[in-house]
Amino acid sequence: MDIVLVTPTPPDINAFGIRIISSVLKKAGFSTKIIFLPGGIEYLRFDSKYIYKYSRKTLEQISDLCESAGIIGFSFMSQYYDRAVQITKHLKECFNIPMIWGGIHPTYRPEECLNFCDAVCIGEGENAVVKFAQKISMGIDYTDTENFVFKLNNGIRENKCGQTIQNLDEVPFVDYDIENHYVYEWRSEDIIPIDEEVMKGQFLKMTYFNDKHLPAYRTMTSRGCPHKCTYCASSAMLKLRRRSIDNVLEELKMIMKRFDYIEIISFFDDTFFAAPITYFEEFRDKYKREIGLPFHAQCSPTTISNKKMELLVDAGLFYTEMGIQTGSDRIRKMYRRVVSDKKIIDASVLINRYSKNMLMPDYHVILDNPWETKEDVLDTLRLLLKLSGRYKLQISSLTFYPGTELNEKAKAEGIIKDEVNEVYRKPFTYPKFTYLNYLIYLSGFPWFPRWILRFVSIDLFVNIFHRQESSVFYRLLFNITRKMILVRKGITSLLKGDFGRITNYFKLVR
Repeated sequence: MDIVLVTPTPPDINAFGIRIISSVLKKAGFSTKIIFLPGGIEYLRFDSKYIYKYSRKTLEQISDLCESAGIIGFSFMSQYYDRAVQITKHLKECFNIPMIWGGIHPTYRPEECLNFCDAVCIGEGENAVVKFAQKISMGIDYTDTENFVFKLNNGIRENKCGQTIQNLDEVPFVDYDIENHYVYEWRSEDIIPIDEEVMKGQFLKMTYFNDKHLPAYRTMTSRGCPHKCTYCASSAMLKLRRRSIDNVLEELKMIMKRFDYIEIISFFDDTFFAAPITYFEEFRDKYKREIGLPFHAQCSPTTISNKKMELLVDAGLFYTEMGIQTGSDRIRKMYRRVVSDKKIIDASVLINRYSKNMLMPDYHVILDNPWETKEDVLDTLRLLLKLSGRYKLQISSLTFYPGTELNEKAKAEGIIKDEVNEVYRKPFTYPKFTYLNYLIYLSGFPWFPRWILRFVSIDLFVNIFHRQESSVFYRLLFNITRKMILVRKGITSLLKGDFGRITNYFKLVR
């Protein structure tokens, strides 16, 4: 039986979940086809009401690829809800075959999802999807399958969840066979087969020294997170488990042999640094000997240490990201990220100690918390201005994702009235246009004078300029600043002779 797996994704097509599902289905004897639907031009828009819609041409190409399917499966996060709905509605008009949804969003909103699909897989789906497919292929009742929720004539049937996978080494590696893999090319609105040349262009490009952009392979060495943040659904759902180092290195060697142009490894674990020192001692020795590529990994103020940094930099760590989120003690308690300013500053000092061997770090900050006061936001700015060394910021607008404690709190207090418009369709990478948000945005540029930010954040200026009615003005400032940054990058690329980067940008916005 053929199974088609459809996944709307960010601009890259790593899609760990759907690739692993494909692998376990193949191992069980099924044939699979994967349709990757990466985002495109919508990532350049600032309109919070923007809803992505596929053309009729694209939808028909998707249905053509599903003609031989016995099951069609979807995996997606909340921000891709509209796309999943649109595609499923179209396929329902074409076929009378089971359509299942899975992923983080369906796990927390199964009844909502059953308005459009036939079944929802909740939690870890590897074992459950195989059992579901086996029952379909044998023509027997499948409504008792663990980890599945169904809408039946007599109501909703939610089956119990089976035990989570304890030994992650038992999970097959992600499916990168590329045969029967297809990708949405949004400029032409075509679904094209992935061949070797197409695959080469699909890998994530990461910045390296001398502003080079090199192809990177992204993977995860663990599932879950040691932190239980109230704004994050995935960390609350999964207990932290870790793959063995040998298992991770075996995957990397397979990928490096298969795609010999990969030059960077990106460990995309929520907190790679959470492993113990003994893990990194073994990792350092084996990774240097067997892989030897520069790599990226994420840390947190409570998991980083000098010994870990020493081992990882020696192994090839060249870039790290760290979650700061806020400088307010009150908001940190709300997020359940209780850590002192001193601990965060010390972590930045530690990262800066290795600045000769690493790129500038990225620090993550969350803005637009409706429970924040001006003083809370100022606390974040003040903390950022105390950090050691040069850094960049990854700024996000607080989004109340389903399954999070803050989602429940916001609904109970009437802050969320319409989840679809206020959560699923929210562009979380763009904060509100306010004076203080703009100052925090500027603090993420290492060349911007810190003394100016300290001066313009005194009470006199904050009381004058931090007003809601000024949002149009700050929207203009944000956009002007972004354009200036693009011009600066363009000039730098010209001076370095990096014409490919400029060409790729104009292809993107065309």
